[in-house]
Amino acid sequence: MKNINGRQAASLFVIAALFASFLAFSSATPVAAASGTIVFDYSHGQAPSFEEVIAYDAQLGANLTAMGYTVVWARGGINASILSGATGLVMGSCYGANNGYTAGEISAIGDWFNAGNKFLWVGYDSDYTSLPDAGQWIDNNMTLILEAVHSDVYGEPTAVEDPVNNGGSGYRVVANKTSTNPYVADIVSGVTEVLMHGPTCLYGASGSSMASPVALETTTVTDVYPILYTGGNGTINDGDATDPIVHTNGQQGSFVMMAMQINAGDAGTGNLMVSGASPYGDYQPMYASYYNKVLDGYNLVKQAIDFGMQAVQPAGAPINWILIAGVGGAAVVVIIIVVYFVRKR
Repeated sequence: MKNINGRQAASLFVIAALFASFLAFSSATPVAAASGTIVFDYSHGQAPSFEEVIAYDAQLGANLTAMGYTVVWARGGINASILSGATGLVMGSCYGANNGYTAGEISAIGDWFNAGNKFLWVGYDSDYTSLPDAGQWIDNNMTLILEAVHSDVYGEPTAVEDPVNNGGSGYRVVANKTSTNPYVADIVSGVTEVLMHGPTCLYGASGSSMASPVALETTTVTDVYPILYTGGNGTINDGDATDPIVHTNGQQGSFVMMAMQINAGDAGTGNLMVSGASPYGDYQPMYASYYNKVLDGYNLVKQAIDFGMQAVQPAGAPINWILIAGVGGAAVVVIIIVVYFVRKR
């Protein structure tokens, strides 16, 4: 074998060292991997009764499981026990006169989220109903949960319709505008039309539902990212005695239907999603297609959950020391070979 000179040996040494360093750095750099337990609340009237919605929920659960998450459907209430091993909690709006959240449940949710590094999604509904204040009762429950985590995003006590973009009727709103902010690009990728069946819109506040309320369509709130909007024909159609907070009855325009707050909760490390309709369960969820209209809300729901769960993973993912050791060992072998040929010369 031809001997190599000192300059060639030095070059090989540098190349080997740089190669080893590159591989070691690449392997040490955290690569996000789906993991963690996500609890879906079925305890407060959200469990579906229609076969197609049952199938939607099963599909959502299967998709998240395939991504690496553990999915739990909570049917016995929300408490510290069921939340103890969970990183995520997704809550559709509650239904039924006896299905409101207890003070103990709200406290458990607040304690869990405010401890940090948690993902929470709270879904609202419209307050339009034939029963006096029943719709407002539903939304009040969701607002109590958001106030427990000091949210800066809340659902309006109102109803939104769209006479143009809908699933056969104005109250079956099809939201067809997504944010262009690069930060939420992964959430809205492949999303063009999302069913918001009987929804409300959202507004911004400052840690409490009535603290400095503002319209998210016109005002930027720190750490809050609107994600989904109605088209320009969205219409506020209030149906009860409770007026909306920052919007007006009869107002038309493109309304914020889903938003995210980062750095949320007392620890400032939570990720919070709020939507004007339920992402799962319900009469028809955001995940659904409807009245033979092909929609892609399923992309939005699973991508938003994945984004939220990834965002709250503690910094500094585990390093693959086995891989680093292997790369380091290979580099040592290369260096030994170089030294051998230098000495042989």
